[in-house]
Amino acid sequence: MFDAKQSITIHLRTPEGVKPVRVRFPSDEEWIDRQKRRKVIVKQLGRGVSETTIPDSHDADAALLAKIRLADENAPEVDAFEASRIIEQLSQADVDDVVQAGDGFRVTMRVLGGTVTHVLRMPSAKDVFEYRRGFARVLDLPYNRQELIINLTPAAALYKKLVDSTEGYAGEAPIIHQAVAVKAAIDALDGAFAESSDPN
Repeated sequence: MFDAKQSITIHLRTPEGVKPVRVRFPSDEEWIDRQKRRKVIVKQLGRGVSETTIPDSHDADAALLAKIRLADENAPEVDAFEASRIIEQLSQADVDDVVQAGDGFRVTMRVLGGTVTHVLRMPSAKDVFEYRRGFARVLDLPYNRQELIINLTPAAALYKKLVDSTEGYAGEAPIIHQAVAVKAAIDALDGAFAESSDPN
């Protein structure tokens, strides 16, 4: 059972041994802020090859960890790279399965502490268009580079419109899980559309 209100102890394995770090789960606003700070740079290398980097990710993760870390006298020091590993564990939402369920999709995913399920209604073409328009902002930079800024708010708005039910949660699903569920449902819808339009 995933409960965003429970404190979490992450056991971080390091060369100096295991560091136990007690945190609370970030709020939706904190996830949105972290995502906006993580600017994704895509550089076109030519011949259809590109390179993707997130230059400021460690700083954004260290700032988030400083906010969510719970007071503890014996708390070990954690550097920015270790902070990134902790935040990555907290943000874990790996899709295991997406199946069509009536006029919608049942998305099963693994999150920190267990497996959860989201049942979402089918999004309309307008829903998908508005979600894609707001979810990612792309800026063209010099030297064949693009800057991509992800905004989780449109994903949350669409999720609230589509969600029928969830399983495995004590309370509401956090925005970081909502965004993954919405993307999985839209990908499944695109996949079904591609199959149905295949002339073979």
